[in-house]
Amino acid sequence: MKDYFGEDLLSNLDYSSLTHAFTSAEVKARIENSTNAYDVKYPLITSNRIWEYQSTQANVPLPNWLTSTNTNNDIHTNSGAINKNELFPAVRVKTIFDFIQTKYGVTFNGTFLDDDRFTKLFLWFKGSQTLQTASNSYEPVIDTVTPTYTTYNLEPYVNVTNNDILITYQNGIASHFLTLNVTSTTTTEDYIIDVYQNGNLINSVQGSGLASYGLTSIANVVGLNEIYTFRIRTLGTNTLDLELEYLVSYLSGGVFYTDQVNIVYDSLSVLQFINLSSNAPQMKVADFFSGILKVFNLVCIGVDENTYDIATLDDWYGQGAIIDISEYTDIQSIDVARMPLYKKITFKYQNSDCFINKYFAQTYSRNYGDTTYQYNYDGGEYTIELPFENLMQTKFNGTQELQLGYSLNSEYAPYLPKPVLLYQYDNKTTDFKFTNDIGSHSTIITYTPFGQDLRYNNTDLTLNFAADTSTLLLVPIQNTLFAQYHFSYLYNLYNLKQRLINVKTIMPVGLLTNLRLNDRVMIRDKRYIINDMKSNLTNGEVDLSLYLDFRPMINKVPFYQTPTSGGSIATAINLPNGGGSAVLTPSSPDLILSATNLTTSQIVEMTTPPASVGDVFSVEVAYTSATGIRTNETINIVVQ
Repeated sequence: MKDYFGEDLLSNLDYSSLTHAFTSAEVKARIENSTNAYDVKYPLITSNRIWEYQSTQANVPLPNWLTSTNTNNDIHTNSGAINKNELFPAVRVKTIFDFIQTKYGVTFNGTFLDDDRFTKLFLWFKGSQTLQTASNSYEPVIDTVTPTYTTYNLEPYVNVTNNDILITYQNGIASHFLTLNVTSTTTTEDYIIDVYQNGNLINSVQGSGLASYGLTSIANVVGLNEIYTFRIRTLGTNTLDLELEYLVSYLSGGVFYTDQVNIVYDSLSVLQFINLSSNAPQMKVADFFSGILKVFNLVCIGVDENTYDIATLDDWYGQGAIIDISEYTDIQSIDVARMPLYKKITFKYQNSDCFINKYFAQTYSRNYGDTTYQYNYDGGEYTIELPFENLMQTKFNGTQELQLGYSLNSEYAPYLPKPVLLYQYDNKTTDFKFTNDIGSHSTIITYTPFGQDLRYNNTDLTLNFAADTSTLLLVPIQNTLFAQYHFSYLYNLYNLKQRLINVKTIMPVGLLTNLRLNDRVMIRDKRYIINDMKSNLTNGEVDLSLYLDFRPMINKVPFYQTPTSGGSIATAINLPNGGGSAVLTPSSPDLILSATNLTTSQIVEMTTPPASVGDVFSVEVAYTSATGIRTNETINIVVQ
């Protein structure tokens, strides 16, 4: 994978399919929409001023010079309304994975890639201090042509079909001039005039407002025969009225004269677009990809040329076969040793310069979301350090469900953060002002919060490693990254009965060639996880390093929760290595399953009817491996 990625940056990916007009209406829709309709959304994170709400400031101590009420910062007022230019976009991580597949010709498979825990994860695109936007390049369309001349009629040299001007040598002319007049503009946004000669860009002129711009001056030399066109780009949404003067000067009777043709164009409406490549975090594709694997403790396994399976470690082991190798084991060679354990376990993000994160670190002597465990062992350290920043949010006091982020440092000045991951939560009701492109204001009453929190299968999850208090929900969230994806691995290692086993075996070629690292092996009455294996192809000996397996046979949460009004949960049903099938049988006909007979791994949605608190629905899952081995599990859904 690293060979594919090389030194490429996230900005090198092709984001053209996500291009959208950067208008207030478009940004507002992406703030308000709670579905997965948009792969680009706009989190409420400020990078240039300290937003306030009805004279309430961010819920952290601020210096005296910031304590006075400033209505220009109160987003509940028109004067302090949020402007679209303050908001940087966030792109769905799953979509970035799709772009990686397209660019490098690889394929990623796995049910986790379609799970809400992955599909509702976004990467904040703040790779520069200022928001990078651009418009497309537009060619003005000629409306009317009016010549004014004494000697030279220039009208035949204006092509109203191709919107171009032919400048050719004419006897007696001294010079040719092209001047563009901007006669009307709806905004004060800057614009750029690109001048082309025979299709080649020769000059770009930047301007604003009502003005005249000399585009080019051409000496009348023998052989002159050039076609000139121009195009307009703007730095914001704009409507322009344009008039071009094509003028020639000539000498007659010792006096210089001029003839000209005036070309009036149709009004040109220009839209501004967000530039995702220019806003992408300064991060290598390889670092981004490996960082996401670390977040969820994912394994990435090559299963075919350019094809990779991606799964959480628990799901990966859950797909492994249980293989009895007792008859192929040299019992006399078994060596039992104490499992070397880590003395310190650390899970952490990159340090943040955000003033809210700094206040938390100073108050609690650790970074928000990070966690560390110390043990009285003589082993080394186990450290998972993500290449991302955990930007802590804040919520205003009172009844408002309004959570905001601040990309401002301890000096309350903008700073460039490390790449930031954000979860999309369910929509909340609030009331704040938003500036429209025409200068008026609208009120946003429902918005999508972005931060550490995710509502998943009627349960709250967090991007924190520690069970810190959610800034949105104001309660500690126990379903942390550590609890969901890392705990079972470490729990298995630190079990008091855990031992490291080294053993010699002589396996049949058919068994050895089909053995996978997530298969669990049986020796007599004990089950083991493969830590390491070395094969001697000359004599068929296989040295195995194993440790005891205290994991469940198939990894699943013990139960899900659903409200009394009924609801849906989604769970991945992963088939064992080598394929096979699964049959799902609900405990009640009122429990509706999106699929009951599976021949491929997939996510199954389970919808419960209205029920009473404490009622339990269950689904029996009968797995059959490709070799005919059968296993069963029960998925419980508890009404709460």
